[in-house]
This record gives sequence, C-alpha cells and structure tokens, in this order.
Amino acid sequence: MKNWVRQSGRDLDLQLLAAMLLLCLAGVAMVYSATQIDQPGLSGLWTRQLLWVGIGLAVMAVFAAVPFRYFEALAWPFYLGTLALLVLVLFAPAQAKAHRWFSLGSFNLQPSELAKIAAAFIIARTLTGRALARHPALRVAAASALALGPMALVLVEPDLGTAMCFPAMLLGMLFWARVPIKTLFFMLSPFLSVLAVVSMPSWVVFMAVLVAAFWFFRTRFRLAAPLFLLNAAIGSLAPLLWNNLREYQQRRILIFINPGLDPKGAGWHVLQSKIAIGSGGLFGKGFLEGTQKKLSFLPAQQTDFIFSAIGEELGFLGCLTVILLFGWLIYRGLLIAQQARNGFASLTVVGLLSVLTFHLVLNVGMTLGLMPVTGIPLPFLSYGGSAVIAMMAMVGIVLNVGLRRYEY
Repeated sequence: MKNWVRQSGRDLDLQLLAAMLLLCLAGVAMVYSATQIDQPGLSGLWTRQLLWVGIGLAVMAVFAAVPFRYFEALAWPFYLGTLALLVLVLFAPAQAKAHRWFSLGSFNLQPSELAKIAAAFIIARTLTGRALARHPALRVAAASALALGPMALVLVEPDLGTAMCFPAMLLGMLFWARVPIKTLFFMLSPFLSVLAVVSMPSWVVFMAVLVAAFWFFRTRFRLAAPLFLLNAAIGSLAPLLWNNLREYQQRRILIFINPGLDPKGAGWHVLQSKIAIGSGGLFGKGFLEGTQKKLSFLPAQQTDFIFSAIGEELGFLGCLTVILLFGWLIYRGLLIAQQARNGFASLTVVGLLSVLTFHLVLNVGMTLGLMPVTGIPLPFLSYGGSAVIAMMAMVGIVLNVGLRRYEY
C-alpha cells in the first residue's frame, strides 16, 4: 500500500490537475460576476457552483482511485444503463420544452452527461477487444453503431449540441486506433454532404471532391458506388430534412449564416456576444465591470455565453489564458494516452479528451459567431451541476490512466 501511494504521488499529473482546478476557480469567479445583476433567481448561483465543484472533486477522486480494469469489465452494464436512462428521461416532465433532465430536488440530473463516459468505455472496449480483431471493418461498424445509439436518443430530447459529441468522440478514437484517413473521410462524407447542400454549387464541388477521393485512394467500385449514391440521396433529400427540423433549429442555422437577419430576435445572442467580447479589448473592462453584462444585454451569461463575459471583463488576455489552460490540459491528457500501455485505457482517454475539445471549440466558436448556437456549455466554467461533475469525472479517469500508465 505504501509503495502504491509513493508511486501515485510520482505518477499523478499535477500539471493537468492544476489546469483543471484553475479553470474551475475561474468558472466560480465568472459565475459570481455574471450573476451580479438585477434579475430574480440568480443570487447565490456562484455558491451552488462552488458546491458542484466540491462534489466534482470527490467524484473525480473516486474515478481516479478505481483501477481502470473495472471500467473495462463494467462497460456493457454501464452503457446499457445509460441508454435506459436516456429512454426514461424522454417521459420526464419537460423543462424549457425539452426532456433532458431528471429533477432531483435542487439538482437536475442530465443522463446524456453519463452517456458520454459510458460511450467512451464501450467504444474503447470494442476497438481493443479480441472478438472482432480479425474483422477491421466490422469493428469500425460496431463502434459506430454504439456511438449512434445514445446520439439518436439525445437528438430526440432534443439536444443537438450534446448529440454531436458522440460522433466527435468516435472520430477521435478511430483516429487514435489507426483507422485509415480515407475510411474516416468516407464515414464523414454523408455529414459533409448535408453541410455542402446549403447551396447547389458547394454540393456539386463536394461531390466532385468525393469522386476525386475515390480515384486517389483507389477505392473499389463495389464500395465507391453505394457511398456515392448515399451522398447523392442525402443531397436530394436535404429539403425534406430541412422541413423536419424544429423551427428553432432552422432559425439557429439561418442566424449562424447571417445574424443580421434578426438582430432583435434569434440573432440577438450572437450579436451581443460579439459586442461584449470586442468591447473588452486587450485587458478588459475589469472584473465585475462588464456593461453588456450589467445591463443584461448578454444572454445566458452564466451558462452558454460565459466566455463572452470573460472577454468583456478580462479582455483578450483573459480569453487567451483560458484557451491556454484548456490547451495544456488536453496536451497533458494526450501525453498520458500516448504513454499508456493498455489499449483500452489509452483509447478511453482520447475519447474523453475528444468530448472536452468538442465542447471547447463549439462553445467558443458559438460566442464568436463562428459556430451555430447550440446551448453547449464551456467545460468547468459554465454554471451547471451535471456538466461540471461529469467533466471532473472525465478528468478523474484521465488521471487514473496516468497513475497506471505502465499497466497492460
């Protein structure tokens, strides 16, 4: 026991832990600042955020202490359990016109946060298991199906931003598992076709690129033909897909393309966010001194748009510091994944880091008008119990692998 404690102290990644703690403390401070406005229900949110961080530290310690072999052994029960919760939450009372949370008194449990961890475990187990070792194509197909299961249930809630975390995780893990780049491109092609179909010229260019990729990679006709027909069908069905989107989803896409279409309505979020960040300049207006925040022009400033509040009050340097802390955390995590001798552990770390990176890119891009507004939180900083605790649990798993990086 004494030797394990000594080894743990040596192998614990203190730099990764320090980066996460600094982000959490910054989150508590910015939630405090963002709620210092004359609006009912916001007073005291920073103390609850501090409570969530405290609970998250305890959860992180548990996930760091339990040997990752238990995660591998319990991957299937955990995955199936989270799928059951995702089904049950659809019958829970709606909150904000969505079925995403179980109300447990003052705490709202969001099953999709647990599903991210469960998906990382089961995909890592599938990609490293012996059952499909001799069938690479079936292994990739099985991993994809396991990611699409929770993704589909989260889409029904509806929660588009969280649903997109699962394909982001899958791609990161497949890349780390050395799946060929051409396979990843062809897997992404239907999604890229949907993006390209916003205009006929862009879709024609994409289809030409797809054909060129078939030629460049010497893809067999029996594989190229169905994939080409699938992308052609998606392009043809795009109007139908558009009509099946909810009105607020259509509005978000249109406003993402041109926020000026509705500057006092759906475009308000993006425009005010860009004004807040731009007005901060290099050094910011000072902590608690943000005018966009004080006048409540900045929407959801303690949750989805907390990065905008950071930009206004702490300026470019404050935003850069936050980005660098995230970058250092991700870098240290990737070092752990690279050094881990166990394939399951290494892939799990990459899957969780892919989720964290996706949250970061989408949230920051959203506040800058580079990504559509999806309501996805900024890890460790945005207010919210489930998200904070789940992200700290993910860090606990990464630290767990770091402590046991030499185990097979």
